[in-house]
Amino acid sequence: MEPKLKPYSIREVQLEDGERLPILTHDDPLGLPVRGTTEYSLTKLRARGLRPTSMRQRVDALGHALQFFASRNIDLIARTASHDFLSQAELVALADRCREPSRANHSRPVVSANYAYVRYSTALDYVSWVAEPVISRITDPRQRASANTSFERFLKRARTVAPQRRGHDSHVDGERHGLTDGQREMFLTVIRPGDPGNPFSPRNQVRNYAVLLTAYKLGARSGEIRGLKKIDIDLDTGQPELCIVPRYHDKDDRRLDPAAAKTNGRLLHLDPELAAAMGAWLIDRKDRKKWVRAHRHPYVFVNRYGDAIEGRGYRKIVERLRAVYPSLTSLCHHVLRHDWNDRWVDLVESTGGNSAKAENQQRYAMGWSHQSNMPMVYGKRAIAKSANKRILALQDKDPINE
Repeated sequence: MEPKLKPYSIREVQLEDGERLPILTHDDPLGLPVRGTTEYSLTKLRARGLRPTSMRQRVDALGHALQFFASRNIDLIARTASHDFLSQAELVALADRCREPSRANHSRPVVSANYAYVRYSTALDYVSWVAEPVISRITDPRQRASANTSFERFLKRARTVAPQRRGHDSHVDGERHGLTDGQREMFLTVIRPGDPGNPFSPRNQVRNYAVLLTAYKLGARSGEIRGLKKIDIDLDTGQPELCIVPRYHDKDDRRLDPAAAKTNGRLLHLDPELAAAMGAWLIDRKDRKKWVRAHRHPYVFVNRYGDAIEGRGYRKIVERLRAVYPSLTSLCHHVLRHDWNDRWVDLVESTGGNSAKAENQQRYAMGWSHQSNMPMVYGKRAIAKSANKRILALQDKDPINE
C-alpha cells in the first residue's frame, strides 16, 4: 500500500521591488514552505531568469515530483550517499506519473507532452541539485569518482525514458488551429452588443465585445489583454493605436495571477471597428455604479466589481460562448491567436507579397523575436490549405487529366 501523499500548494510572496516569487508549501497556500524547495527555486529557477508563469509551472512540477518520491519512500540524500540513484523501473514510473493530471476528475487522461516533459526535467534537475553537494562532500577520491560515475550513468539512463516533447515539424499532430469560416462568421456575429444571439448579459456585452474583438483582430495573448492599461491606448490621434508593454512584477498588479506579456512589446494600429469597440468600452468603464472599483487602478478590462480582470474571469467569457454554441467547442483565447496567424498567411498568399518580409512583419505583430520559428508553428492550417490548393492545381495539369 502506497503511503498517503502529502498535498502541496503554491503561495506567491511579493518582494519589495514588486517581484512575485512562487513558494511550495505544505497542505494549502498558507502552510509552511517545504524544506529545501525555496532554496532550489531561488538558486536554480529564479537564477535562470524564468518568467513568472514558467517559474510557477516548475514549482508545481516540483511538488508533483516530491509526491512521487514520497510514494516510493525515495530518500534522495540517502540514495546519493549509497550511489544508488533511481532505477530504470523507478524512472519509468516517474515518467508515467509526470503524464498524469493533478486532479483525478480532469477531463483529459494525460497532460500535454510538453508539460509532461517539463515535470520530468524538473524532477531530474531537483535530483541533481540535491545530489551534487552530497557527492562533493565525499572526502575519499575513489568514492567520489565512483559516485560521479554512478550519477552520470543515472542521468544517461534517465534520458532514455523521458517523455518526448512534441516537435513543431509535424503537420498532423493534434495541435490547436484557428477557426473555420463558419465558426468565424458565427463568432463575429454573436459577440456584437445587442445581437439576439449574444450569450452575455446586457451589462457585460460592451466589455466582452472589446475583449474578444481585441483577441481576434490583434491575435493578442490573454496576459497581454489583461495587462493593458488605459495609457496604452490612444484613440484620439488620426490613427488609433494600442501599445502592448511587457510589465513583469508590476506594482500596480494586485491580482493572484498577474498579467504579463510573454512576448516583446509592440505598437499596433487599430481599425475603425476595433477602435469604436474599445472607445465604447472605455466610456462604459467610467460608470461607477456599474464598475464600482474601476477608478482605483489603471487596467482597461475589469471584472463585475471593477477590479482588474483575473485569468479565470477572462476564460469564463470564452467558456460561456462554448456552452451556448456547441459549434465553437474548440474555442479558447489561444485559438483566436492561431486564427489571426491563419488569416495572415491567407492574406500574404492572396496578395503575393514577399514571404520573408511578411514573416518578419508577422513576428513583429505577434511580439516574437526576429529569429523565431513561431510563424511556422501558428500558421500550419493556412500553410496546409495553400499547399493543397497547389497540389490540386498540379494534379489538374497531369497529362492523364488532359
